[in-house]
Order: sequence, then C-alpha cells, then structure tokens
Amino acid sequence: MSRRQDPLRTREPDVVVSWPQICGWRLAQQRVTHPASDPLEVAAVLGGVQSQVTSSAEFALGLRTTTAVEEFAAALWEQRTLVKTWAMRGTLHWLPAAEFPLWVAALRTRQWRLTAGWEKYHGVTAAQLHAITEAIPAALAQRQLTREELSEHLVEVTGSPEVAEQLRSGWGAVLKPAANQGLLCFGPDQGRNVTFVRPQDWLGEIGPEPEPQEGLRVVLHRFLDAYGPATAKDFARWFGVPDKPARDLLLHHADDLVVASADGTAGWVTPQGAESLAAADPAEGVVLLGGFDPYVLAPISHRDILIPEGHLADVSRTAGWISAVVLADGCVVGTWTADGASVDVAPFVSLTGEVRAGLERRVTELARRLLPQDAQLSTTGS
Repeated sequence: MSRRQDPLRTREPDVVVSWPQICGWRLAQQRVTHPASDPLEVAAVLGGVQSQVTSSAEFALGLRTTTAVEEFAAALWEQRTLVKTWAMRGTLHWLPAAEFPLWVAALRTRQWRLTAGWEKYHGVTAAQLHAITEAIPAALAQRQLTREELSEHLVEVTGSPEVAEQLRSGWGAVLKPAANQGLLCFGPDQGRNVTFVRPQDWLGEIGPEPEPQEGLRVVLHRFLDAYGPATAKDFARWFGVPDKPARDLLLHHADDLVVASADGTAGWVTPQGAESLAAADPAEGVVLLGGFDPYVLAPISHRDILIPEGHLADVSRTAGWISAVVLADGCVVGTWTADGASVDVAPFVSLTGEVRAGLERRVTELARRLLPQDAQLSTTGS
C-alpha cells in the first residue's frame, strides 16, 4: 500500500476525540477501570495475557477481575479453561481454552520467514524444522513430556542430533511453529521443568477452526477494540508479522472499520468501538500496572503520548522488558517495583499531592489482593 492509498491519510475521520478520552476508553475496554468477574472474559478481550513472567500475567489478570489470583493456576492446570502457549510475537500467552481454535486459525496465517540468517543463528535448517514440526503430534500423543524428554524423542525421530541444543533451549524457537499450528501447548510444570502436551489430549474436544482469514479478521477486531485507535504498523508489532501483510489486512477490511482521530493522529477502530469511544469519559485517577501490561505493550503509536519524552527507555527496556508503571489520568508518570512490603515508585515528573494521595489509596487497595497486605509506599527522586 503506498502512502497515497493509505485510508488513514486519505479518509476524513469518522470520529474526532481527545487523547484523554482515548486513554479513558482503553482503560475501560481493557477492564482496568471496569473489572470483570470472569478472567476468561478478560483474557478474550485482551487478546490473551502475555505470560513469559507468570507474576506479571497474574497481576495483569488480577487487576482486571474480581477473581482470586490463586484461581488462575486452577484454570490453567485443573479446569483447563485457560491454555498456555506461544502466540503473538512468538511470546507465551494465556488464552481462553474455548477459543483455542480461533487463535490457531489466526496464527496459521503468520508466515515463518526461515531466512539463511535465521537458519545460521539457530543452527536448524528449514527441512529440519519441518521434520520437527511434523513429528511433534506423534511424540506427544497421550503423553506429557518435559522439554528434555521431548527433545530426546524428536532427535531420535528426525535423526538430527545437531538440533538437540535448540530443542532444549528455553526460548523454544524451533517449537513455536508447531504451537502456532495447534500441535502443542504447555502442561503443568514438573518441579522446575516445563512440560508439553498435545492440545486435543489436554483440552479435550476442541471445536472446529474457522477459516484462517476469518480467524484473522476476528483477532483484528479484538485488537482494535482493546488497543485502538491503531495503525497497521501497530497491529504488525502486536501480532508479530511484517508491516506489509498487516497493511494489506487493514486495507482489505478498511470499508468495515472506522477512522478515529485525536490531535490530527488517526487510527482504526471497529464501528462498535467508535460508538463507545465517542462517548468515553477522559481518564482520571491513579492506576498501578504490572510489568508487561497490555495497556503499555500496545499500540506502539500511543507511546509518544503516554510516556513523557526521555523516559521511553525506562518503560520499554532492553531485551523487550516492559516495566511496571504508574498512570495518572491515563499517562505514565513513573515506574514502580515491589521489594518485600515496600512499593517503590520512581517518578518521571513531580507528583502532585492529589497523585500522591491516589498512589496511597491504590497501594492500599492492591494490598488486599495483589500486593503484600502490609505494603507501604515510598517514592524517590520527586
């Protein structure tokens, strides 16, 4: 799509709003200011909860639901209503198990670019990766295997001992294509070891997958309803695809979407999202978000508005680490860490008395469920 063809540049906005409205709308859409009773609903609305750090996933989901945090593990490993797998961006997510076919259908559309550089870096050829992926269903049939056990089996079946190191890698690069095809997901840990299972064994009867393009359309709408107004590049970064297929996708669905604008910056929302966005109240008050929180993860195009100049690196750190942040009226005003019962806030700006009072109230509220009961607030550098 050329710049001239981009509807965000050529179409008049359908909805004109303010950035405080967008912040308030997104916090409501993501259930931060309007928590839900059902964590499965929240996981669906968010398009999954990023979970490579379990405590961050628990905080993100716990903040948005009235369910006890202890119940998330039961949902994953006992009731199996949540499923843990590699999904968007190749990162670990918790997804609603009932929607597993939807996400697999959408993730199938991601094309794994096995360049010469990828093969050299991982020490695995395209042929070997294909053989590994093909062998996984039989390897896991009616079995729960640790990474080591699965690696040994796949090395034996493929006759490629040179791939053993990558199979044992915690990054899981050579297993992610199989996960995106619905051939494996995570089972409960055995001590310090992760395990893998075959989804149809672990989750029971799995419904039929929608057509891949229909699944992708549904996922696009989910993204725009939780993270909009957003651009094609925003979706590309969130879903983990190159810019071009994301641009093509948005162009294909442009007639069914709405352009929303704030201060001359335009993005896509769904028609239903546009209606609620136009009526949204501006963000107000103080919120503490945990690490890797969805509100900060995406969309990339909002970060210049949400994060004060000069502090992006404090929030989006090296190796893709996203800090826990403090929001005031929807914008990031600092980061926070918890060390024992101490909640230490590092402000980016001078905090008003109103914000400090809001911080105290928020820590007290969170101490009932997500922080130690004797949590105490401290601030530095403000």
